[in-house]
Amino acid sequence: MHATGSLDDPATAAIDWLAAATALDLGQLPCSASEARMLRLAASLAIGIPVDLRDTLTGLDHNNAERIIRAVKHATER
Repeated sequence: MHATGSLDDPATAAIDWLAAATALDLGQLPCSASEARMLRLAASLAIGIPVDLRDTLTGLDHNNAERIIRAVKHATER
């Protein structure tokens, strides 16, 4: 993640989704199974990285499922 900004300009952040997903695939990103699922779904929405929805969605708890629903709604508002 790269952040920029100043007092006059709000900070912005950029995520290298491909690098994050690659690190996850290589076991270089320590996270729980739920965090890994969320990262894969976010990367898929952000840059189109393929994800198996059946395997990924069925492992989410209710709170994370709600987050994904909101993210999908936001993605369709473009």
